[in-house]
Amino acid sequence: MTWREQVVQLEFEGNFDIAVFLLEKVIRDSPDEMDAYIVLLHRFMDSCLENPCYWSNVSKDPLKKIKEEYYEDKINKDYRKRAQKCFDESYARFSDNPEYLYYISRLLLHAYDFMCLNVKESLLVDMYHKAKNLGYNALVEAGYSTKVNDTAWAKKILDDPSIQKQLATKGAAAHYVIGEIVDCAKKILEKTGTTM
Repeated sequence: MTWREQVVQLEFEGNFDIAVFLLEKVIRDSPDEMDAYIVLLHRFMDSCLENPCYWSNVSKDPLKKIKEEYYEDKINKDYRKRAQKCFDESYARFSDNPEYLYYISRLLLHAYDFMCLNVKESLLVDMYHKAKNLGYNALVEAGYSTKVNDTAWAKKILDDPSIQKQLATKGAAAHYVIGEIVDCAKKILEKTGTTM
């Protein structure tokens, strides 16, 4: 089982702390593994944003209240510091990589107020524009607002090997960042009866 599959399984089970532990281990062992930094920052961002929602929706878990309190404490006292370290290390390594710039800026801009990192919002905006200017995810960035019935565009999205690779290598982070566009493309093809 790859580390990516292990992270998916751990998150599915609600073992977010162990997923963080695993991702930090992957980074220690392979510091050039850019996807691990992206997935880890997504895990921190998701914990900051979704922790209360996740545990309140797990109604059958008799320990949900203590788990919710545990993660809230963990986020406030630990995760934010570790997220800052992850950002600092990864930015130093990958600040010229458009894929990194795109993902990290999209993740952190969305959760900017919740993450409380020592990162200027203007830097994140610059990172996003740099990735966009370098043509990263140009097809995704073309948007879908004017293409609501454009089956050719939808097929391009779903057939694009780069998009498929992102979904395969970045797991929940990719679904968070580009999942809406992929879902829109699927709906267009379903609505028009076009096969994928």
